[in-house]
Amino acid sequence: MDLDRIMDRLGTAKRQATHEIVADVLREAITKGQLRGNDPLPQGEIAAQLKVSHIPVREALRQLESEGLVTYQANRGATVTALSPAEIREIYEIRAIVETAAVRQATPRLTADELVRAGDILARAEKEGDGAVWGTLDVEFHLLVYDLDDRPRFRDLIEGLLRRVDRYWLSHGLMLKHRDTFDREHRALLDAIVARDGGLAAEVLDAHLVGACDLLIAGLK
Repeated sequence: MDLDRIMDRLGTAKRQATHEIVADVLREAITKGQLRGNDPLPQGEIAAQLKVSHIPVREALRQLESEGLVTYQANRGATVTALSPAEIREIYEIRAIVETAAVRQATPRLTADELVRAGDILARAEKEGDGAVWGTLDVEFHLLVYDLDDRPRFRDLIEGLLRRVDRYWLSHGLMLKHRDTFDREHRALLDAIVARDGGLAAEVLDAHLVGACDLLIAGLK
């Protein structure tokens, strides 16, 4: 594990407790595919790399367990959670329910400036050649068009679901493989939102998520 570089890049927020900082570092390593499903998470090694005691590492791992990113296994301790194809599909099914509801509600409320920002994000993504950066822009676009600033519980739920599955796109080198399809689908979604057609936006998004789920599961075989 090469966690100290992530910590150096993230910095240490003064208002964050040590276990929150450790959780941020591990969460990024997992969601960016640097730590993969079933990889061990030895507390001693993590503590040594991040120059902290075992206590905040243990608290961080418990926090990540509650987020579905870490699993405790008998005789192995903490490991990165590995999802089966059936579990991935279930998460996408939940995403479709929650995110189509979010975009349907957001479509009439998004401002002209927010729609311009969404278009700018897509333009940047369409030119991006780095999978991790493209993935970051993808999440930024989706969260923007869901208009979640005043809906923190919606945001927490959606971000948690994204973290659980998006890591597989990166860790298996799939993020850019289907990006032309995803770029077209994102444009179709934005067009529906610009037209203020919440029903169509929800239909486009549902098809996008169903297709992405099928592609991801196929790519993991």
